[in-house]
Amino acid sequence: MARKVTNAAKPAASDAGTAVPAAPGASVPAATRDYASQGPFAGDLDGSFGIIPCTFKCRPNRMVDVVHRRLVQFGRPMVEPLAPTCTRFDVILPPHAPDACYDPLVLARLIDAQRMPDQQDLAILITLRFEHHALLHRGWELARGFALRCLATERDTPVVAAMHVPQVAGRKLKPHVHLIASSRRILGSNCADFVTDLLSADAKANAAKLWSDWCAAHA
Repeated sequence: MARKVTNAAKPAASDAGTAVPAAPGASVPAATRDYASQGPFAGDLDGSFGIIPCTFKCRPNRMVDVVHRRLVQFGRPMVEPLAPTCTRFDVILPPHAPDACYDPLVLARLIDAQRMPDQQDLAILITLRFEHHALLHRGWELARGFALRCLATERDTPVVAAMHVPQVAGRKLKPHVHLIASSRRILGSNCADFVTDLLSADAKANAAKLWSDWCAAHA
């Protein structure tokens, strides 16, 4: 189900009350890329995989900016409450994650606050594409169900899901859902160990196999 956003908006603030830059600043354009994709899935699967590092091209990444970039398009500044422009979005939590993390900015700030000094991997990005004529609600529920079972439930990693439909803006790209998963599990109030099978050398193949099996069982 699509999440609702209120009309009230003010400059985003951190939990400590300091202003959060508008991805990264209201007067500074957000960087166009925060990772290098590992490319499309093999075979007939229409999806791609990438790992978002903590630092990309000598520039630090923050989870708040990674999430904002996928939920709020066209370089718009960050406001709070968040004002997504994507077609649909949701936060999909592991069973024992704090309820407060259902807010995507709260979740992102937790991940940023608990980042380790030498941590290399910030997030996992899985993009799932659908045909132009496909019913959007079916694609959304297929992708969301996959994220809930295979990522949040089985791997204890929280996911921010965002659906983009480029053709409504006159573009030829297919409808797609971005799944932004934390590189670390969340257990209780803390980020814990890493989701190793989706960060290894075989991560893209592992993600593709999970998606292929899910589609075979549910599509």
